[in-house]
Amino acid sequence: MIKYFNTGYVSRYVLVIIIAIIIWIPSLIIPENYSGVTSYAYGIILELLGNSTLAITLISLFLTLFTALLLNLYAINSGIVGKVSTLAFALFVIFSSTLTGEFHNNPAIWINFILVFVWMNLMQLPYKLNTIPIIFNASFLVGVASLFYSQLVFLFILIWMAIFIHRIVTWRNLVVTLIGVTIPYFFLLTWFYFTEMLLEESYVLFNSLKFDFFLLYPTDLLNITVLAIVVPLLIITVLGVIGRLNENSINRRRNLLITVVYFFIILLILIVFSKSLNNLLLLAIPSVLLISYWVSNQKYTKWYNITLSVLLLIIIVNQYLPLVYYWLDI
Repeated sequence: MIKYFNTGYVSRYVLVIIIAIIIWIPSLIIPENYSGVTSYAYGIILELLGNSTLAITLISLFLTLFTALLLNLYAINSGIVGKVSTLAFALFVIFSSTLTGEFHNNPAIWINFILVFVWMNLMQLPYKLNTIPIIFNASFLVGVASLFYSQLVFLFILIWMAIFIHRIVTWRNLVVTLIGVTIPYFFLLTWFYFTEMLLEESYVLFNSLKFDFFLLYPTDLLNITVLAIVVPLLIITVLGVIGRLNENSINRRRNLLITVVYFFIILLILIVFSKSLNNLLLLAIPSVLLISYWVSNQKYTKWYNITLSVLLLIIIVNQYLPLVYYWLDI
């Protein structure tokens, strides 16, 4: 699998799209309503779509594929993977369907679509003389993403860390980060005030900004099996990438370090605030980037190939079981 997707032939892209459709077919046949943590922006999107679960699932599929395509492109441009690789494209499609349930009707799908542009902007910092517009763009997009889950406002720390890692620390860059993140809230709260809905709408907007250290875990056997494969793979990957940072060129080392920081900040946000397993989707972007880099730079990939192939098989089985149960009326 790894060697196959380390090339960029059109057939690789077509195969990934076919895999995505195969994985998503059960969700398209029996689309599920979202019942997770209240999301202000997602609630508006659902209303605009007439609360059609089929429409939102279809759009989520296209967003997932588009996000995967963009992530693969930016991974190539930043030196995370080879110049013709489709590995990040394939892995994002797989990892974005690891668990069943509302994984295919989830605000995190829309958030990842926004955050891939945030990561792209951070990768451009060393190549721009005037970094303020780049930092503002990334910060503003973080603010927009936090309209889905207010807890994501803390991703401004990621932008600050990128500023320090790329050694472009100025008071302007640090202040612009805060301005960019808060601008979406300024306009939205102003609108609430003039429409006399400030208290009611603010409660919905900031509902997810509550500490919750309750340990979340799946109860379904296949979901547990999937996580039992993914978690050790992530641990090996993150530790391996950190251990080999000095073996890379300066910009690639910094890009990888920013991605590692991205992973840990999201993980910390999930530990402190998360109230739903569906939010694990927010780890997809940094996880896919790190795993893509790690496995594509291994000399011996036999066990990684077996692990990823088994993971894909279990995910497909996991997605189709609810459909089988529905047809058998179990």
